[in-house]
Amino acid sequence: MKYSLLRSAWVSLVFLGLASSCTTTVHLEALAPASVPMPPTLQRIATANRILPDSRRDKFFDVLEGIFTGEGPMVDRAGAEACVLSTGEALMRNSPRFRVTPANLQLVGRTREFFLPPMAPDYVRRVCRTSQVDGLVVLEAFDSDMQLQRRQEERVIKEKDKPDRKVLVTVVHMDMRIVSGFRTYGPEGLVVDQARQEDHLGWSSEGASYQAALAGLPAPERCIREVALRIGDQYARRIAPSYVPLSRNVYTRAKKNAHMQQARQCVQATDWTQAAARWQQAARNLNHVVAGRAFYNLAVYEEMNNHLPEAIDYARKAAYTCQMRPAVAYLRVLQQRQQAEQLVQQQMLRP
Repeated sequence: MKYSLLRSAWVSLVFLGLASSCTTTVHLEALAPASVPMPPTLQRIATANRILPDSRRDKFFDVLEGIFTGEGPMVDRAGAEACVLSTGEALMRNSPRFRVTPANLQLVGRTREFFLPPMAPDYVRRVCRTSQVDGLVVLEAFDSDMQLQRRQEERVIKEKDKPDRKVLVTVVHMDMRIVSGFRTYGPEGLVVDQARQEDHLGWSSEGASYQAALAGLPAPERCIREVALRIGDQYARRIAPSYVPLSRNVYTRAKKNAHMQQARQCVQATDWTQAAARWQQAARNLNHVVAGRAFYNLAVYEEMNNHLPEAIDYARKAAYTCQMRPAVAYLRVLQQRQQAEQLVQQQMLRP
């Protein structure tokens, strides 16, 4: 089965500065290949969380760790759940590769070891049969680390009818780092991918005192959740072709050419068929600037319709026949996209 690389329903324009600029920006989406291809027999998957505490001792250490780090008790558990949910949602929303069960499995098995040994194949196959899936995407490691840094800075206070004055404020920067470990198990119950992932985000606040600056920071559990959501999305993109946003420039003017100006009005009305017809006429112009911009726009139009060979042909005319320097870079981008599309088609094959 052939899958379209473009999701044509999501195409929009940015007209900011269109009246004074000679270009406008077109936004679209395309499927990017997965970093790690999955076996064709892996079609139905479920996500699972394997780092829930399996003993009172583990629960005690989780609470103790939260108290000493200032993150609050059990915040890693909530962050891990958010990470698993994010992975499943990203696979369902952003990729046609898998059929994802909405159930998020809870597999007890955590120890104080960071990355658990792989689950036994027999156990994985039993869970898959029960869940009616071919494989599992399992979060098997999750740990957060919060770092706080503070410094003092001068601020100039301006008041009406009064001289400027300088005051000292305390600036606090919080960095939340998460290290996670994912494994994907295939139909035979064996590991087909394993990844250790790390990401972080930072927040800053200032106040008259250290306590006032701290009060302006978001709660640690919210910060952990935000980083966890990013990590879950990143792992989904690792194992499944996923949609990514793209932007392209379209030329709206060229030497006061009437066809280009008419095409500009069509673009504003999102009438791409009529705009392409005007660009075809402008491409016959003897002036290389006019023809080059028209060929360039036709390349964008064909890419929007997922006709990459035609887009490459028009970009090549703009680059080499009309000596248009931006078209050389665009031609390279289109050729890379064509290679990526071939890889996506291979990754989307059914058994």
